[in-house]
Amino acid sequence: MAGPRTSLPLIGTRSGVSSPISTSRPSSVGCGRTTSVMKTQQPQNKEILSDAQKLALKTFAELPDSDKFYLTGGTALAEFYLGHRRSFDLDLFTTEPGVIVPFSRIAERGFSRVGFAVEVVRRLESFTELEIRWKNEPLRVQFALDSPFRFAPPVATPLGLVNDFQDLIVDKTLAFFGRAEPRDAVDLHFILQDEDIWEILQLAAKKDPGFDIYWFAVALEKVEGYPDEPDRWPVEMLVPFSPRALKGMFSAIKREIMQRINSGKD
Repeated sequence: MAGPRTSLPLIGTRSGVSSPISTSRPSSVGCGRTTSVMKTQQPQNKEILSDAQKLALKTFAELPDSDKFYLTGGTALAEFYLGHRRSFDLDLFTTEPGVIVPFSRIAERGFSRVGFAVEVVRRLESFTELEIRWKNEPLRVQFALDSPFRFAPPVATPLGLVNDFQDLIVDKTLAFFGRAEPRDAVDLHFILQDEDIWEILQLAAKKDPGFDIYWFAVALEKVEGYPDEPDRWPVEMLVPFSPRALKGMFSAIKREIMQRINSGKD
């Protein structure tokens, strides 16, 4: 795909031009519902967590100051909202600076106390990663500092706070924008079964000043090189999916984006 023309009004800061995404719904591509229901989605357990994940989250929820963190990422999306795939990381984010290192030490002791083998992979002020093991199952637990910008507060569950659906799917879209890995593509594909891509892109531009609609189209194009056979994707699916259908969806969105850019709408 050819690079962007410098005269085009793109989103965010990478292009050097700031412009909101048009609020009008494109005629040919939308995906999902025509009106938003994101604010009404509530987390419901899909019962796909492993025993080790359940024990880790229950242990975490009982720790002092655990209410400063919330579960997000692929595990939160799959277990509490979509039930579409397995995810083996526990991403626990906070918006409060200065709490990650001390809390990670509390968590390290808490996990050890209930029988996890714990190894500190890295411990930084804004990001700490632990590898914990229950019997023969390894888990990666990450504590990270998140942006304070939110659309809604995290939601309480028996396993602790979970990122709300709106923030979670916007974050997942931004993750795809940043790295376009197979698991991100799968997550976005399943999100778009019920949600509107154009509304999500508007919210992504609000949450991340660096979001750029042209480079999102570039990320969509990368997926065209992924295998057509689902068993060749490095993702453990719980719901069947068609890579060709995914590619078709993403290609249509990419074409619509480029048409809108070239017509000066975005």
